[in-house]
Amino acid sequence: MTATGDMELPGYWNGKWFEPTSLKTLGLVLELGHEHEPGMACVLPQEAHHDFTVIHTNGIHPVSVRFCGCNALLDNRKQLLRNMWFPATPINPQTVTTFSCLRQFQHFNCLGKLPAYDYYRGLQIMTESAQRTKVPDRYPVFLRSVVQWRHLKMCKRGGRGHAATGINGTALGELVVECPACPHPGKNLPTDWDRASPEEAFLYTMFFAIDANFRLRNRVVSNEYRSPILGDGWAYLVPSIPYREHLENYVSEREMGSCSGFAAMFLANLRNVTGLRSSGVGGVCCGRHRFWRKNGLGDLQEGERYCNIDFIFWCTIQGEEYLVIVISYDISCQWSINFWKRMADLDPKFNVKFTPNGVRFMVPKFHLRAHQTKCHTRFSFDYAPGCGATHGEVIEEGWAQSNKAAAQTKEMGPGSRAMTLDDIFGFHNWLNLEKLDQVLAKRLVNAVKEFEIHYQDFIQFDSGLEKTLGRPLLDEWKEKVLRWEQDHDEECPYEDESDNDKAQFKLRQLELLEDEQSALKEGVSGYASSPSGFIVQGIELQEAQRGVALFLVVNKTLTRTQQLDLAKRRSNLMKRLSEFRRSQDLLMPRLSQVISDDEMKHITDPDHSCPEKVPLYLPSDIPRLADRIHACVAKLPRIEANLREAEAQDALEGGILGSTRAAGVLRQIDIRIHSRKIRYRIAREALLRLRGCGKWEEALKPLLDEDVRRINERALTKEEQREREERIKRVGVEPDSDGEEFLIEEGIVSRPYALSGANLERDCNAGGKRFYF
Repeated sequence: MTATGDMELPGYWNGKWFEPTSLKTLGLVLELGHEHEPGMACVLPQEAHHDFTVIHTNGIHPVSVRFCGCNALLDNRKQLLRNMWFPATPINPQTVTTFSCLRQFQHFNCLGKLPAYDYYRGLQIMTESAQRTKVPDRYPVFLRSVVQWRHLKMCKRGGRGHAATGINGTALGELVVECPACPHPGKNLPTDWDRASPEEAFLYTMFFAIDANFRLRNRVVSNEYRSPILGDGWAYLVPSIPYREHLENYVSEREMGSCSGFAAMFLANLRNVTGLRSSGVGGVCCGRHRFWRKNGLGDLQEGERYCNIDFIFWCTIQGEEYLVIVISYDISCQWSINFWKRMADLDPKFNVKFTPNGVRFMVPKFHLRAHQTKCHTRFSFDYAPGCGATHGEVIEEGWAQSNKAAAQTKEMGPGSRAMTLDDIFGFHNWLNLEKLDQVLAKRLVNAVKEFEIHYQDFIQFDSGLEKTLGRPLLDEWKEKVLRWEQDHDEECPYEDESDNDKAQFKLRQLELLEDEQSALKEGVSGYASSPSGFIVQGIELQEAQRGVALFLVVNKTLTRTQQLDLAKRRSNLMKRLSEFRRSQDLLMPRLSQVISDDEMKHITDPDHSCPEKVPLYLPSDIPRLADRIHACVAKLPRIEANLREAEAQDALEGGILGSTRAAGVLRQIDIRIHSRKIRYRIAREALLRLRGCGKWEEALKPLLDEDVRRINERALTKEEQREREERIKRVGVEPDSDGEEFLIEEGIVSRPYALSGANLERDCNAGGKRFYF
C-alpha cells in the first residue's frame, strides 16, 4: 500500500517460498480520514462493507477499510477521493478504482482503443493467476466508474471546477480542445481582421471538412434511462434533445443525388439499419489541421441525409464569425444546391449569420475524380484562390483513428457511447495540438520549396508565351481566370473543351464491345476471348514495352532502386505476355503458318531477359493481306484498324497538349512528348498496313521530327519560318497572324498557362501570401 492509494501484490513466507495472498488476509485494515495525522487512530471508526474491493493497475484486491466518523463534514466519498480512490457509488461504496488505474485505462482506450472488457478481464486473470482464488465480478461497476471519470476529467480540463457557474453552467461545445491555428476572433486575430484587404482576407478563411462514417454504428441495447448522457452537447457531440426534435420534421424525407459519378446518398439510404440506433456518425473537423469541431459529431439514422448533416454543421458554426468559410464535402455538388433554402427554414435559435458570398463549397481531391466532369473544376481545391495546398481529406485521417473503436461502441448504451466518443475525439485533438508546431513548420518549408519550383516554371512559361503570342493575349487570359474566380458561370479557363472527344480509343473500344454483345444476343457464336479485348490487350502491351525501352534510354546508368524497378516491370511484362499468347492461340490460330520458324521462336521461346523486345505479331504485324486473313478469325484486322485510328488520334491530341505544358520539369516534358510521338507513329504505320491509303490520311498525316517543337524554343530565321509554314499546312495546322506555330485553338496553351498560375497560387497561399497574375 502506497501513500497515493496504489496497491501492491503481497506475499507471505510459508517456510519454503513466498505464497501470494491479499492484504485483507494478512489482516491489514486501512483507516481513512486521518492521513494528515500519522499514527493517530480514529475514535469513531466506521467499518466499510465487508466485501470492499479495490481495482488497481496490477489486479483486483479485497481490502478491509474503516471510515472516519468523527468529522461530519467529511463523508465517505470525500475520504475515498482524498486517498485517490474513485468510488463506484456516492453512498455506502463497496468498490473503488484507483486513479492510477482509471488514468491507465483511459490512455490505453483512447490511443489503442482497448475495450473496457479486455482491460478488466486482464486484471481479473492477473489476480486469479497470482492468488489462485476467484475475485468478485466488478465489471459493471468498473464501467460506471469509467464513464464518470471521463466526464469529470473533461470538466476539470475545461476549467469548470473554478467557474462561477460551476459544472452546470457549461456551455455547448465548451469542453473541446480547439484548433489554435484556425481563426478565432478575439483570440488569435488582429482587431481589424474583419476589414482585411483582398490580399490578406484569405488568411482569416475557416476551412471545414464534412463526412459520414458508417463504421461507428450503435445497436439498440440499452436506453437513456439506464445509460444517461453526461454533459449532453458539452464537447464534440451535438445536443441530443434538439437533434431529435429537428429530425422529427424529416422522418420520411429522402435525397437522391443526380451526380451519377458519386451516389453516396442513394447507396447510404439503402443500408440495412434494422436493430440499429445509429447507422453511423456524421462529423465536421477543421479542414486544414484535422481538429474535430465543437458539436461537430452526430448520429445518423438512415444513411447520409441532408437533415442530419445540416444540423451538425449548423451546430458547429452557430455564433461563429468569419469572413469566408470553405466547406469540403464529398457530395458538395448535391448538398450545396438547396443549401440556402434549407438555411431559411433553420430554427431561429441557431445563431448562424453567413451569406452566399461568404460560403464556398469544395469536394476533397481524392473524391473529386468520382464525380461528373462538370464538378472537376467548380469544386476543385486546385483552382480555388486562397485555399493553398488544402486537399480536404483530413477528416478521413481522423476516421482512421476512431474506426478502431467501432466494435466496442457498437454494443454500448447511449451514455457510455457518447462519453467514449467524446473522450476519444478529445484525445485525438490533444495529440494533434502537441505536434502542431512541428507539422506547421514542415508544411511551411515544403511550401517555400514548391514555390521556388513553380515560380521559375511560371516565369519561364510566361516569358516564352509573351515572345510568341504577345502580352495582350496573356492579359486577356488572366482576365478570364479572374472572371471565373468571381463567377463560376463564366467560361472556365481550366476546362479542356475537348476532353470528352480525346478518349477516342476508349470510345471505340466500347462500341466494339457493344457490337460483340449484340452479335451474341442474335445467336452468332462467339469466342472464349473477346476479339476487341484481345487487340486492346496487345496495344496496351506494346505501350508497356515502349515504356520499358524508353526507361532504359533515359537512364543510361541504373541505380539499385532503378534496377529493382526495371526487374519488376520486366516481370510484369512477361506475365502479361503469357496471357496475351493464350488469347492469341484462340483468335489467331493459324499464325504459325504465315510466319517463319525464326519468328515462331519468339512465341514458343521468348527472351525473358528483354521482354520489351519480344514481337507480339498482331494482325498489323503480318505484311501480306492474304496471310493476315488466313491467320486471324473474321473481322480481327478490321477491329485493330478501328482501334489504331483512335489510338493515333489520342496520341496526336495528347502530344499537342503535352508539348505546351510547362508546369513540370522540361526533361520530363521531353520524355512525354517523345513517348507520344512514337505511339502515334506506330499506330499510324499499323493503320496503313491494315487499311492502305485512304481519306483517313488527311487527318492523320506523317509526323516528322521537325513537326514536334516546344513553345519556348528560339526564334526562327525567315527561311526556317517559311519552311515551318509549309510544314504546318501539310499537317493541317494553320499559323497565327505573326506566322508562329500551331496554335489556332486557344485552349491548347491558355489552359496550361492557367494551370501553371494555379500551381503558383497554391504555394503562395500555403506560405501566407496571395499570388496575382
